[in-house]
Amino acid sequence: MAPSTSKLLVFIAGLAGTRHADAASVQLFQSAGTNGDRLARKADLPLVADFEFSGPTIEISQDSTDQAIQGFGGAFTEASALVFKSLPADKQHKVLDLYFGPYGIGYTLGRVHMNSCDFSPKSYSFDDVDGDFSLAHFDNGVSHDTEAMIPLILAAQDKVREANGAELKLIAAPWSPPAWMKTNGQMDGSDKPGLKDSCQAVWASYFSKWLSAYKARGISIWAITPQNEPENPAGWEACVYDAEQELQFLGEHLGPTLRADHPDVKIFIFDHNKDHVYDWAKALYADPRAQEYAAGVAFHWYSGDSFDHVASMHTDFPQAQLLATEATFERYRWRPGSTLVTGDWAFGEGYAHDIIGDLNAGATGWIDWNLFLNQDGGPNHVHNLCDAAILANTTSGEVFVHPQYYAMGHFSKYLVPGSKRLQTSRSNTPTYTGAMRPYGTCTADDGLEATSFLRPDGQIAVVLLNCADGDVAFKLKEGSAALHGTIPGHGIQTYLFRSCSSEAFV
Repeated sequence: MAPSTSKLLVFIAGLAGTRHADAASVQLFQSAGTNGDRLARKADLPLVADFEFSGPTIEISQDSTDQAIQGFGGAFTEASALVFKSLPADKQHKVLDLYFGPYGIGYTLGRVHMNSCDFSPKSYSFDDVDGDFSLAHFDNGVSHDTEAMIPLILAAQDKVREANGAELKLIAAPWSPPAWMKTNGQMDGSDKPGLKDSCQAVWASYFSKWLSAYKARGISIWAITPQNEPENPAGWEACVYDAEQELQFLGEHLGPTLRADHPDVKIFIFDHNKDHVYDWAKALYADPRAQEYAAGVAFHWYSGDSFDHVASMHTDFPQAQLLATEATFERYRWRPGSTLVTGDWAFGEGYAHDIIGDLNAGATGWIDWNLFLNQDGGPNHVHNLCDAAILANTTSGEVFVHPQYYAMGHFSKYLVPGSKRLQTSRSNTPTYTGAMRPYGTCTADDGLEATSFLRPDGQIAVVLLNCADGDVAFKLKEGSAALHGTIPGHGIQTYLFRSCSSEAFV
C-alpha cells in the first residue's frame, strides 16, 4: 500500500470516530510536516483548573461572539471537471467523498466561473453572435458546461446532501463577457474599461439568463460577483473596472435585473486582492444605489496577508458579509524536494495561516481555487499552472492528496456552518510585524497562531498553527479551565471540546 493511501485511510478512520467531546476532555486532530500526521486523531487531553504558565498562551472568551461561518470549499473550474471526468469511476467516488462525503472534510461552498476562465482549455461564452442585444442566440442549455462542469457540480450537491442534509452554496463570477461586449473585442485581456457602455444592460441580462439556465439544470446559484479580479488586465479572460464603474454597473443594471429575476441570489462586490479591499468597501457604502443590492465583499489572497484591511472593513462596515473566494499556489512556488506525490508542506501551512488571519479579521468562509488539477497543474489555456489540494495523473488514474487538503480540513470539518467566532487572545508568542511578504508565507516570526469558534452544538473548536521548526508547548484557556498542550513544528491542530455554556445560540 502506498504511503499516501495508508495515511488517507488512517485519516478517514479518525473522522469516522469523531464524537461530541466529554465535559472534561478535549479531542485533538493533528497534521504535521515533521511526523506524517494527516488530520490524525490523537489521544484526548484533560481540561483542568487553570494554572500558572509563562509560555505561549491562547485564551478564549465567550463574552461576545462575532461573524458566523458560511462554510469552506473549492472551485468547480472546467479544468477540475475535466480531470474528474478522466478518472475511473472508483477514483471519482473517492475524491468526491474526500471533499463532500460524510467522512470527508465537510465542504459546503463552491465557486463557478460564468463563461470560460484561464483554467479552461479554450475561451468560450454562451452567445458569440455580435450585436445580439436581445440575446436571442443565448444557449439556454449551457451545452458547453454539460460536458463536464455541470455533472461534477450535481455529483457534489448529492454528496453534500448525503453527508449532512445541507445544500451546496455556489458563488459564481465571470472572467469575461463575450468578446463582442468588450472594448478590446476579445475575451482574453482587457482595456480600461473592459465593458462597452452600450453593453451594460445586455450584460446584466446575460447574468440573469445564465442563472436561469443553470437552475434549469438543477443547480441554484447562491451568490455572484460582477467580475473576477476587476483590477487585473490579465493575459487570460479579463474585464477591467474601477470601483466607480463596477458600482455604477451594479446599481443601474445588474442589481435591478437580478432583483427582478433572481431576488434570492446575493451579490458580492470586488472579488480581488486584499490590498485594495477596504477602498472598494468604502466606495460601496458611499454609494446608495449600489449598496442596496450588495450583500458583502469578496476578496483574494495574492497581494499577501493584509489582514488589517479586512479587519478595518469588518469594523467600519459590519453590515458587509466578507468572503475569501480564491487562493492557490502557483507551481513555481514548489520548493526543492517537492513532488507530485507529496506536494509542498509549506503550502498547507500557507493556507492555514491565511484562513486563520482572514477568519480573525471577520471573514465568513474561505474558498480554495481548483478542486482538482492534472499532473502538470492544468489544463490551462495560457499555461498559468498551479498546485491544488488534489492532483491526478490523468494517464494512470492515480490520485495525489496534497498538504492543502489537510490544512483545509482542520477548518472545514470542524468549523461547521453557523459556528460563531469567539474572542481569541494570544500572549507570550511572537506576532509578525515586518514588510509585506508573498502570499501564503508563514514562519516562526508569526508565533503560535489561533482562531476559535462556538459551534451550534455548543462545542468549541480551536485551530492552532505553528510554522516554526520546533515543538511549542502552550496553555489553552477557556473560562476557569485550561489544558497544557504541545504542537509539533510545522503543525496544525484542531481542538474540540464541550463549552460550559452555549448562551450565544439562545
